[in-house]
Amino acid sequence: MRHLFKEISTPAQKGIRYKLSLAFALMAIIPMLVCGYLIFYYIYPIVQDFWNVSLIFGITMVLMLSGYYLAKKIIAPIAEIAAHAKGIASGKLSKELDVQAEDELGDLSGSLNRLSATLKTNMSELHSYEKKIKQINMEINKKVFALSSLLQIGNLITTTASLDEVFNLIVEKLAQLQTEGGAFLMFLDEGSGELAMRTQVNMQAEERVKVKIGQGPLGRIFSNATPLIIDAQSKAAAAEGGIKSIFQTKNLAIIPVSSSGKVIAVLGAGSNEEGFSFAEDKIELIGVFAKQVAVAVENDTLIRKTEELAVIDKLTGLYNENYIHGRLEEEIKRAISYQRPCSFVIFEVDRFEEYRRICGEIAAEKTLRKIAQTLKDNITDIDKASRFGDYQFAVLVPEKNKRQSTELAEKLMKKIEKDDLKQDRLKTSISLALSAGISATPIDGTTAAQLIDKSVSYLQKAKNGEQNKIVSS
Repeated sequence: MRHLFKEISTPAQKGIRYKLSLAFALMAIIPMLVCGYLIFYYIYPIVQDFWNVSLIFGITMVLMLSGYYLAKKIIAPIAEIAAHAKGIASGKLSKELDVQAEDELGDLSGSLNRLSATLKTNMSELHSYEKKIKQINMEINKKVFALSSLLQIGNLITTTASLDEVFNLIVEKLAQLQTEGGAFLMFLDEGSGELAMRTQVNMQAEERVKVKIGQGPLGRIFSNATPLIIDAQSKAAAAEGGIKSIFQTKNLAIIPVSSSGKVIAVLGAGSNEEGFSFAEDKIELIGVFAKQVAVAVENDTLIRKTEELAVIDKLTGLYNENYIHGRLEEEIKRAISYQRPCSFVIFEVDRFEEYRRICGEIAAEKTLRKIAQTLKDNITDIDKASRFGDYQFAVLVPEKNKRQSTELAEKLMKKIEKDDLKQDRLKTSISLALSAGISATPIDGTTAAQLIDKSVSYLQKAKNGEQNKIVSS
């Protein structure tokens, strides 16, 4: 009863426990008052027996306490269920209800336990999904970066960039895709049988590595054109410790670079992360970068072959040096066969480097184009003018001997110096002039190489003397 009155007297209990306890107390007081009234006014005067009255009173108390116990059995689980529901609402899912009942309260507590377990499982799955989504986002970002890198490399290959610029970009982008590692590119020197380092980023690999084709792991790359993978999952990781020491990295993926059906280089990616393994898609991505290396090499080869096949100089519009070599050889053979003269004249612009340095590249190119146009306008149809070097010009003169070629050279030099080499006065005055060397067949030779060598030697004599000079012997 003391516990009951304590619960009843606590105003803070505003929940169902307080309300039910109060209701029970109110309902219990009325029977007690009625019972007391009946005992003292009706039963006691008649019975006059204390023990009988006590028995009746005791039975009344037992009934009352039984009602209290039954009410408590209902109230306590409800209060516990309510507290548990509040805990679930606030995110406390680890606690379980321990209500041993086979009625509606037992069913309700079991349902709440199952709800709590389901929510806990769902929350765990949500955390797992969150981690997976973060991992997927990281992978997507890496793929986007890789695609952007490949596009950037492709754009660079299509420009006039040098091979070293392309290779540096490829290795730099590949290194950025690695975790705690770098990348490198090595080409095979077939003469020495060594791999020579072309470029590397964030690595300290050896500059040259001896390779025997078909022997050892590196040699098999060149004979079989198969990648070499050394990582935590590779069975060869322990056996290839020597290679790891060569490239100074714990994990290594080396991909062959093939061109024209032959392995010419290897592209490698390294990582010092513990327990790291190269995923299949990562190896394929490195293979794509290796193909970019091959494309750059083949593109450079095609450009050089195209330049060799070209006959016109892009800047001046004159024939280029390769064309004039071949044409001079043909003219010499014709001249010897028909016993006709053939001459070769080389011009060089004196002090041109100094002029370029002071006046700039645009002014220098303009001057070269003007000289080229004057040459084309003042030679015959059978004569062939060409750009023979950076600031050298050559004229192939069939059907003319040295004297006639010298007269032509003098005429051209006067015309060029008058119309093309007049410069505005600068703070540093630069006076451009021409020097020339002339050779002829058969006096100076019977091959193109001999005539060219002679013209060059005569030109050097002219340059060693005064400017605006022609030397033909």
